[in-house]
Amino acid sequence: MILKVSAAIIALIAFVLGLAVLLNYAKFERTFGGLAESRLGFLVQDLRGTLEFGLDLGLDPTAMANTAAILAREAAKDSRILSIIVFDHAGRALYQHQSDPSKPPLSTLPSTWVTGILRNPPTSVWWANDPETLLVGAPLINNFGRAVGGIALRYDRAFYDRELERALAGLTRAAAFILIGASLLALVGVWLLFRGMKRAIDRTRAGLEGYLEQRRDADFQPEPGSTLEALYAAAEQRSRELGRRLERADRILRLEQRLTDRERRR
Repeated sequence: MILKVSAAIIALIAFVLGLAVLLNYAKFERTFGGLAESRLGFLVQDLRGTLEFGLDLGLDPTAMANTAAILAREAAKDSRILSIIVFDHAGRALYQHQSDPSKPPLSTLPSTWVTGILRNPPTSVWWANDPETLLVGAPLINNFGRAVGGIALRYDRAFYDRELERALAGLTRAAAFILIGASLLALVGVWLLFRGMKRAIDRTRAGLEGYLEQRRDADFQPEPGSTLEALYAAAEQRSRELGRRLERADRILRLEQRLTDRERRR
């Protein structure tokens, strides 16, 4: 019984801890994702402001010769930036910087990227992700309020995923330690709680067996403070009293039977 009760308590604790881990992980993922989006969004918006300054001077995006140097300088600030691409309204790459020169550069961006970035409001950034990269983009707006192109930044999401895995591992490890400690406390608590009850049950069972098998003539003596033993002792006393009454009734019936038999013989 102790093991069953302890197992039920431990299972309940494990369920609560598992739910807490999932809720905290989801909260951390949202917060960390928001921080990553904010950081990368600030970088893209800063690039957009620098490039739009040239557009405000009437320069065509293809004529801004210092764009490649600007992209290289920004990419050097973070080794996890895979590439930064400046493209025109048709999605053709005008300038780009790649951290890995061995990979072929993109000549044309995917249509979903171009459509999403060009249709995005200039005051915010466009955000997307795939299994390997995080993608952040923003449109380039000229003096007439028309989107003439955009910026796309690809970021290695291995760092993002690694931090999430580290957070999940930390939460799981903490939950495991708590579960182990709570399980030990539950076992000790249940044992202390049911120790007296188990002793009372064992004594009551032994007393009942002794009474039924007539191995004991004296009344059962309950231990002080044991409600179960006190109830059994009272029940046994009533049973003994009932037995004595039945014996007296049986003797009276037998006596009456003998008297009746004598009267018949006369």
